[in-house]
Amino acid sequence: MRSKQMARRGVYAFLGFLAVAYLTILRVYAISSGSALAETAQRQSTYQLEIATTRGTFYDCAMRPFTGEEKEYIAAIAPVTEAAASLTKILSSSGMTEIYPMLTKGTPFALSLPEFCNSSEGIDVFQVEKRYQDNQTGACVLGYLNGDGHGAAGLERAFDGYLSEDAGEISVSYKVDATGRVLLGEGRRIDDTCYKKQRGVILTLDKQIQKKAEELAEKYLKKGAVVVLEVPSGAIRAMVSVPTFSPNDVAASLSSEDSPMMNRALSAYNVGSVFKLVSAAAALESGCSPEETYVCEGGISVTGNLFRCFGGIPHGEVDMEEAIAQSCNAYFIHLMQSVPQEDFLKMAQSLGFGKSISLAPEYGSAAGTLPDESELQNARALANFSFGQGSLTATPLQIAGMVCAVASGGKYNEPYLVDGFVDSSGNVVYRRQVQEGTRVFSEKTAELLQQFMKASVDYGTGKSGKPAIGSAGAKTGTAQTGIFQEGE
Repeated sequence: MRSKQMARRGVYAFLGFLAVAYLTILRVYAISSGSALAETAQRQSTYQLEIATTRGTFYDCAMRPFTGEEKEYIAAIAPVTEAAASLTKILSSSGMTEIYPMLTKGTPFALSLPEFCNSSEGIDVFQVEKRYQDNQTGACVLGYLNGDGHGAAGLERAFDGYLSEDAGEISVSYKVDATGRVLLGEGRRIDDTCYKKQRGVILTLDKQIQKKAEELAEKYLKKGAVVVLEVPSGAIRAMVSVPTFSPNDVAASLSSEDSPMMNRALSAYNVGSVFKLVSAAAALESGCSPEETYVCEGGISVTGNLFRCFGGIPHGEVDMEEAIAQSCNAYFIHLMQSVPQEDFLKMAQSLGFGKSISLAPEYGSAAGTLPDESELQNARALANFSFGQGSLTATPLQIAGMVCAVASGGKYNEPYLVDGFVDSSGNVVYRRQVQEGTRVFSEKTAELLQQFMKASVDYGTGKSGKPAIGSAGAKTGTAQTGIFQEGE
């Protein structure tokens, strides 16, 4: 009997132990589930609405921004009765119909407004910057963004990392229920870090010169480029490519036959008679006299091949100045036969021909093509090279660099586009140091070349392009302009 009672007590004790263990497990589960539910509820209680994001700025040489010039109004809408009533005063009936699903859903949303309105219950209005204008100044240089807001071309792509780093934004946070509906009376928090857009890149471009160059290029060029360099530094004050494109509508330009997405200032083309300045510099530095004359009969025969001057018109007896002024091919073909080919090539190379000009990371000009000494052993190739023809190609930027060296007294500075960097607090953290330049020919040669160029616009082939106010000098701080018309 006693043994049966002891057995029964053991069973009861065991069952009691199981009950306590079960209750303990339930309690632990309840605590853990409650904690998870609390965390979930906390996550669901706040809804963050992004209004705008910022990206670093491109500045001109006077710290004037190229980007963010135009503004637009964006409203953060909390779908409450008061907000809907206010919107009916701003939007048309069709506009209200369009946003009706968002209002009834109850979740906060951003809305671009056609005009400014004051903030009111459920509506917070923000003035934000548009990255580009439709007629964007410097579009061919700046490039454009892809759908993710990152640089896809031009300087936007070259400096994407720096411009995207530490980006700012405007956001509004609301208290909402589990379905995402705004909880009335709970207020909202606005975070604005758009000041970080001050981070950016300082360019050598002068915004005013760039705008004027674009206006004139659109007026006088169908396809071509304009480059303006500062003397003697080589700083690029304007770089224009025509036709241009709108960064706000890239798709419209991608299929255009005129290739507006191509920066013609950085693309290589046949050079032509402007290269005679290089030939003249090489000849003068080799000891040739500028007074040496040649009787032009409208062309010259080289190994049985006739090379003509333009139109085959004889220029008669000409010296070096007259040969450049009248663009006499025969004179320079004859002249360069007495100049060592090695010296001729070296002069072209020292003036930037045959190599790319790097303007930013993975962004620069085409190298163009330059014949080598073995090619110039062929008399016909040398004849072509003497007046800028044959296999020679170069970019408008390279041509502008050559002319800048002439205006700088014989010193060559490679053209450059980036002058410094700014941090997100607006502090300049880097400035490019002024370069001395490399002497490629003497001051005397530079003076003669300047004289020859002046003669070209005074009485030669460039007479129609002579400025009404007179010729620009070669003093420090003046600008040299290179204009290229595609197809000429």
